[in-house]
Amino acid sequence: MADIKIKIVSNPYQETVRFFRWDNGWQEITTSTNPNSALHSTKIVNGFFPFKAEEIIDILAKEFGGGDKIELHFEGADDEWQELLAICTEGPRANTYEAIRDERYLSNARDVLPEIVEVFREIQGLVDESVSERTKVSEQIRKFTDVSSDIIPLCVLGSYSAGKSTFINALIGMEILPSGDEPVTARIFQIKRSKDRDRSMVQFSCGNRRFLLRFNLDGLMENKELVGEPLYDMIAAKVADSMPGMASHMNSALKVLNSYHADEDDRTISDLIRIEVPFSDTDPWPHDREFVIFDTPGSNSASNADHARVLKQAMEGLSNGLPIFVAEYNSLDTEDNKNLSNEIEQIPAIDERFAMIVVNKADSADLPKGGFDDEAVSQIMRWSIPASLYGQGIYFVSSILGLGSKNSGEFISDNYAEKFEDQQRKYTDPTSRFYKTLYRYDILPGQISRRTNRESEACKDLLLANSGLFCIENEIRLFAERYSAYNKCSRSESLLQEIVSITEEEIANKKTDLEQKKAQREAELEEDKRNLINQLEDCREHARLDSSASYADAIDRNVSAEQWKTNLDTLQARQGAITEDKRERLEYSKRSNAAAQAFDSIAPNFFNRLGDSIKGSPANTQKDVGSHPTFGLAEVGKGLCDDITDALQKRSDAKAAERTADKDAADQLFNEVINHYDECTEQIARTIDELSQSYWKDCAEHSRDALYRIATSSDNPLSEEKRREVGDIILKYRGLALNKTKGPIFSKADFTELKLMDRVIFKSDKLLLRKVEDKFNREISRCFCEARAETEREHTYGFTEWLNELLGQITSNITDYNPVLHGHVEDINRQTAEINALEAKLETLNNRKEYIARVINWKE
Repeated sequence: MADIKIKIVSNPYQETVRFFRWDNGWQEITTSTNPNSALHSTKIVNGFFPFKAEEIIDILAKEFGGGDKIELHFEGADDEWQELLAICTEGPRANTYEAIRDERYLSNARDVLPEIVEVFREIQGLVDESVSERTKVSEQIRKFTDVSSDIIPLCVLGSYSAGKSTFINALIGMEILPSGDEPVTARIFQIKRSKDRDRSMVQFSCGNRRFLLRFNLDGLMENKELVGEPLYDMIAAKVADSMPGMASHMNSALKVLNSYHADEDDRTISDLIRIEVPFSDTDPWPHDREFVIFDTPGSNSASNADHARVLKQAMEGLSNGLPIFVAEYNSLDTEDNKNLSNEIEQIPAIDERFAMIVVNKADSADLPKGGFDDEAVSQIMRWSIPASLYGQGIYFVSSILGLGSKNSGEFISDNYAEKFEDQQRKYTDPTSRFYKTLYRYDILPGQISRRTNRESEACKDLLLANSGLFCIENEIRLFAERYSAYNKCSRSESLLQEIVSITEEEIANKKTDLEQKKAQREAELEEDKRNLINQLEDCREHARLDSSASYADAIDRNVSAEQWKTNLDTLQARQGAITEDKRERLEYSKRSNAAAQAFDSIAPNFFNRLGDSIKGSPANTQKDVGSHPTFGLAEVGKGLCDDITDALQKRSDAKAAERTADKDAADQLFNEVINHYDECTEQIARTIDELSQSYWKDCAEHSRDALYRIATSSDNPLSEEKRREVGDIILKYRGLALNKTKGPIFSKADFTELKLMDRVIFKSDKLLLRKVEDKFNREISRCFCEARAETEREHTYGFTEWLNELLGQITSNITDYNPVLHGHVEDINRQTAEINALEAKLETLNNRKEYIARVINWKE
């Protein structure tokens, strides 16, 4: 056990990392306790933990280790824990730390994001005509739902000479963007993957006219509506002089748009040009998600002056943009881009913590053979661009070779084709003296570097891997799969709070207006009828409050969570039955018996061989007396060794069968528990709904009776005829009909993710059944409480709405002789219904907000 204990608490949802040291209890490491600690750096405290983990534990070793082994505790998400574990168990830091996962943990964002998106889809239906800000709220929900699906913005930035367009062409797998040594991107290109493999399009505006250029595999498709338009004719003429084909024609068209100037016909081309084009299918990275690539003017080009504003507008409504800064190796220490990091920070959709620095044209850079040593890496990290923009790593790539791996070396640019032909063999022939693997120059956190090297080495396409492009694409895909979800989950809380605030304000305004309407009604209504209506309203209010107050007891008297809970005996019995079946299938008993028999026969076999050896010895013939007994004993010894080896092998086979059976049984039992949990949640929701429906219908009839007694009482101010009329309205009013509740959203991730943490649920290939029992029963209790609360919310709203409508019909009938007064009553009834609906929706919104807070909060 190490004497030094440090705890790391990482919360990627809040973008914070905290540190604690054990001193008769966990004491936080703060600026007060350790004022000079490097742990207080903003890049550490607010950085993304997987990218900073290696640096963090080096700081811990330097500041607290003193050469001793550190017991490193961790609280956070499982994805982060796996990164930390990789650092502590492999590479140069292996065995320096004893990594321990504490009980408290966070769910991976990628596991809970689908549930959060489902919440927003559900509440979309809550925003209706009763909310004056509904358009704004609805648009926010729509944007959140859109960006939380598969859309991942990739924002490519850098100086104009760095080869940004070539890099994007390599990602796409098609040479559509113009290239050259002079600035070639004068506008921002937004590039998406087209839905059809044989179609692409370019969309922009010029002056007041919108242009849509469509392309097929042969090239530009004629648009007769645009024929005669000078700009279109210019594009058509340019593509006519180029090679046929989609890529060639798109390249030519974009060259025209880049070189177009307003003084040609006093019109300006839009700053944003939208492109849809098929991406290469030679590698899978762009097909798992919907990537949107933004190609920006060079940060050191004259056309760059306003590109940050245009980029910000183009990315509005998106989230978690991945900034990719492209530079050449010899320009990593230039000052041209010193303001770029500030510009990135001003764009909400871009998360600078994940910035990738891509060193392009690495095939022609003067790189040291064999990779960088530690001193060279330290020097590079001090250069201006890495110092300000380093996020997840620095990647070295030859975009031309990467593109060539996808287009079979068929280039539009002769310059590209020549460079590809000169360099190709160096990246595909391991026997070449100048064989190159650019991914080995990547400067990444150690555990990530080891992983990416393994992945690149395993790639069968040597050209794609050795060009460095395969590694970059893999890390972009990993960002989309794992990392991009955290910010989206965090944003969901703030967005829901904004919707809640809007709804609360709407309710307050409507209540104020309602009180004014009631005051007007009171002023114009005769006192005796005013008293009658007040009496009816009091009856309605008492019925509502009394019914709500008695609801929980009424349900609990008939049902409880206990009937769905499991127990240790049941789990043990089921585990025993499954294990027995698995062992039988694997012939465990047969193997075990064979092993036992093999061990039992070792001694008898030994003595039998020994006896046979002595009996068969030629000693009695007096020939070779000294040699033959020795030869016999050697055979006996060999037989003994063979028997022991055979017995050990049979025992090993039996143990392997036992472990396999136990592991398979544990997996099956766990899956059965999960399925049973699903069944229980459905039964709980259905049972509570049925009991609740019955309860509220009884309450409705009691309320009807109470209102009838007041409305038809002989001492009220209504005439006999009017009392009968009102009484008929009450008796004939529809019965209470409640919708069947769907029940709350249950996070299965809360339960199933425990399977990922072997130390919690599994031990020696078996389930820790007490842990399973405890977790299952706690989740059932929570499910029961949430189902009851959700059903109560929905049914209370239905009952209140029914009661308000009934009272509204009564009061409307009482006041129908006075048109003005009747109008006030109708307004009151309408606004009362709206407030009731809003308050019910507000309860649901708050419940969903609490749900989101819970699924991204700490768990044990």
